[in-house]
Amino acid sequence: MGKGLRAKGRWRGVKWKSFHVLFSVFFALCFILLVLSFPSNIDAGVKGKCKNCHSMHAGKPNPVLTKGGCLGCHAQDPSGTTNIIVKGKTRIPQVIHNMDNGDLAGGNFYYVSDEFNPDYSKGHNVLGISLQEHPPMDLPPGFIGNIVIPGGTGPAYWPQQQQLTCAGTWGCHGNRAIEKPFKSVYGAHHTDDSVIDGSTVGRSYRFLYGIKGREQKQWEYQATTDDHNGYKGDTSHSTMDTISYLCGECHSRFHPNPNLGGETDVGENVWLRHPTDISFSNVHGGYAGSEFQDYTRYSLQAPVAYKNPTGRENIVDMDSIIMCTSCHRAHASPYQDMLRWDYTSNMLGRGDGCLTCHTQKGQ
Repeated sequence: MGKGLRAKGRWRGVKWKSFHVLFSVFFALCFILLVLSFPSNIDAGVKGKCKNCHSMHAGKPNPVLTKGGCLGCHAQDPSGTTNIIVKGKTRIPQVIHNMDNGDLAGGNFYYVSDEFNPDYSKGHNVLGISLQEHPPMDLPPGFIGNIVIPGGTGPAYWPQQQQLTCAGTWGCHGNRAIEKPFKSVYGAHHTDDSVIDGSTVGRSYRFLYGIKGREQKQWEYQATTDDHNGYKGDTSHSTMDTISYLCGECHSRFHPNPNLGGETDVGENVWLRHPTDISFSNVHGGYAGSEFQDYTRYSLQAPVAYKNPTGRENIVDMDSIIMCTSCHRAHASPYQDMLRWDYTSNMLGRGDGCLTCHTQKGQ
């Protein structure tokens, strides 16, 4: 009888050990599958539930199971008054909205959207937002074919019926060497973007492939002079990682980089067109005693770039760099030519519009 009980006890022990081993193996497999279901870097750029952006059975199919494509996420309520939509841990900047004083750093496509009262001179005419602009503005001003871009070569020419897109060859975001917009940004939203080094689309400033900078977490909503986007500039014109180079990929003749228009197209000297990627120290006559010397405090109305931006700069000096977005918004603005201010009325006093930099002109 005693032997039977001892045998039964040993059997129970064996069963418990087997169960413990099986449970451990099962737990380990589940953990491995969980890790493999995420990108290699857990600190992804986008956080929150998958359903915030994706749909497994959408009524109308969209690439990579997204809810309405780029605009399905970033233009969810064009007539609404929210500029950043929050769903749990997911924060989604809106490129079209009707929020007073809520335009983000890139501007607001509201001013050119066909849903409202568009003025096409105030922004880019992106497919799905507005109709294509009439000639000659249906083609990017200053366009040059076959220029060098991060990841490859730009298109040889711009087809007359080709409208601007959000991403890809005919857009701004993603790898422009890849034509299809979604393929050009594939995986970028789930990339660890804690370091912006331009090595991949996901690790590039605002998914502008190859471009470096510092991204302000609120997309510059309620930014301050010591907490703003950090824009990359380079006065040597030997790199392709500045925000002005990105603009020059389409508007090539406006940038003196040898890969783009070069100084011959920009002019015999860089002053034929307003220069970009040029520091105040390189202005005609030098910085000391110039009209720019009094621009000393960083201005959100006319921001400048830096060689190694941090987004915390609040001082402007001779090494600060003029860029395309010193004067323009990237998407659209309330003003003509996508300017950051009303050019027709900004000459009223110092410190506004053009006079932010050209401090002596208002006297």
